[in-house]
Amino acid sequence: MRRSDLKTSKVLPIRHNPALVKRVLLDEPVSCVRHLSQAVFRPGDTAFTHSHDDAFEVFYCVKGECVFRVKGEEVLLRKGSCLVVEPGEAHSIEKVSKITELLFMLVER
Repeated sequence: MRRSDLKTSKVLPIRHNPALVKRVLLDEPVSCVRHLSQAVFRPGDTAFTHSHDDAFEVFYCVKGECVFRVKGEEVLLRKGSCLVVEPGEAHSIEKVSKITELLFMLVER
């Protein structure tokens, strides 16, 4: 599992326009994006425990917050945070306390 957050991420100039900056959430290669989605979860919503043997799943919290369980560990994902679930890691969304918007993608191993 790898986690990152906008508050602690590196700030770097954008190569194509150095006057602009970017916040790097993932600086290690994760290649072959298979799927990218957005979803809104309401208080009380959950996602059942599952895993992807052949892919990473990357989550970015656009709005709100929720609690994931990854390999038995509770992980709080808040606005501006990113979570990478490694291939084969069992994970679920267990607690949503307010309206939460997530972007997520499956990335080939």
